[in-house]
Amino acid sequence: MEEYKGVWLKGGIILAFNLLADGKKAVAVGLGERDFYVDVEMDSSMTLAEAKKYAKEGNYEIKIEGKKAKAGNYEVSLESNVTPSGNPKYFEILNISVHHPTPDKQYVRIRGVAFETEEQLKDYMNWLEKASETDHRILGEKMDLFSFPEEAGPGLVLYHPKGQIIRNELIEYMREINASMGYQEVYTTHVYRTILWKISGHYEMYKDKMLIFTHDDEELGIKPMNCPAHILIYKSRTRSYKDLPIRFSEFGNVYRWEQKGELYGLLRVRGFTQDDGHVFLREDQLENEVKMLISKTLEVLAKFGFKGDDVRINLSTRPDESIGTDEQWEKATNALVNALRSLNLKYQVKEKEGAFYGPKIDFDIRDSLGRWWQLSTIQVDFNLPERFKLEYVDKDGNKKRPVMVHRAIYGSIDRFLAILLEHFKGKLPTWLSPVQVRILPINPEVREYAEKVLFKLVSVKIRAEIDSEEETLSKRIKRAYDDGVPYILIVGKKEAESNSVTIRARGNIEVKGVPLDKCVDAILKEIQNRDLTNTAIEKVKQ
Repeated sequence: MEEYKGVWLKGGIILAFNLLADGKKAVAVGLGERDFYVDVEMDSSMTLAEAKKYAKEGNYEIKIEGKKAKAGNYEVSLESNVTPSGNPKYFEILNISVHHPTPDKQYVRIRGVAFETEEQLKDYMNWLEKASETDHRILGEKMDLFSFPEEAGPGLVLYHPKGQIIRNELIEYMREINASMGYQEVYTTHVYRTILWKISGHYEMYKDKMLIFTHDDEELGIKPMNCPAHILIYKSRTRSYKDLPIRFSEFGNVYRWEQKGELYGLLRVRGFTQDDGHVFLREDQLENEVKMLISKTLEVLAKFGFKGDDVRINLSTRPDESIGTDEQWEKATNALVNALRSLNLKYQVKEKEGAFYGPKIDFDIRDSLGRWWQLSTIQVDFNLPERFKLEYVDKDGNKKRPVMVHRAIYGSIDRFLAILLEHFKGKLPTWLSPVQVRILPINPEVREYAEKVLFKLVSVKIRAEIDSEEETLSKRIKRAYDDGVPYILIVGKKEAESNSVTIRARGNIEVKGVPLDKCVDAILKEIQNRDLTNTAIEKVKQ
């Protein structure tokens, strides 16, 4: 892409001057990762078709003076250090968005590309189409799942309705997993006095990534982790050995101020949600707890298709700089090793790569593109129980220090969602798909029957919609495939008369004349089972 950026920037300048020539107030031109952008100050928005009128070759004598591009009476600011170059003649507008640089100004941002030859443009658009299948940022925009608006700030994501559906499905599944292990869900606030972060050690060890501010003469910090808050819940009352293990879970929003250059879509953000969990337990309970966590983690990963050689388990041992006694480290490490061996699992040892407070197990998964991602983690902690002086009353009446286990199975829900989008190339399993069924009436005469089919699906909580736009059936089918919809139900006069549907699934598999009730039941069963593949289409064939 780097070799085209000079031409793109030149194309953006030409587009800006074309806008200025038509009386539009183009104010700035810059470069994105895959395109140029032009900001236009306007009170209203602009359609893609309107923007395309300005995407054409222009005969301008362009001069670059510092951070300005000039041609005659026209001038725009440059928000790039790249030198404009080439002679762009072929343009394509990719997207239109709106943002507000100040409270009283609105900018329409036009994003596009420009090339010197038509062949270059065609090659690029073909590449972009393929990239859109494997880049979660492009998929997220294409599927209308999430966005990163300028006004919000870098690395801060906004989930759109369809993106929130996926998040909710992931959360609901994890709630079931947590409940099966005996976790109690909690909620903790986002901001605390910094005394909490000083006790936990985050103020000293993690301050460069924290948001710390002063209000009413009190220093406060936004949480980068949930564990100190869960500790406060544990400390809110006296605990007995009979109460242990105590398991708290939370879908906690945390904020870590990563460097701007490190931000990358949902994979590296500044605000994200963890499927966090903390267990407070006795040392003799540690091994069984770890075994349960390992088994449940593998169960969850398998649900999304990650199993066998596509899952790698790592055991990280005591680093040179650590806290706790040799005896504690030996017990904790042996508990992790014994749990892995008793489950007959292969693992790799990462010498001295544990946390300073205890050893840990990490799970890496390999996606459909062959890339490895670290997701789940199980960590044993002596540090925080000691710092917060946690206690429980043992059977002999003496007070003892509990062990603490940190665990996250998805890790970051945002990161996990990004990995799933790329792993499935936007074609998510039906249970995760924002739209699970799209109904296509062949003509307006069967609209009433299409509404009946919709009502039947929605009544059993299947996410469905009707696409009855005035376009050909083939175009609507293609749009449904492009949108990643798992099932298409086509209804015409014949289907309306027989109370049936023609069902199409991914891979262009089609079955005609399926009774409506049978079709709905099969799709519902697939969703309830959280199947990875389109099992409903196989059932309706029978």
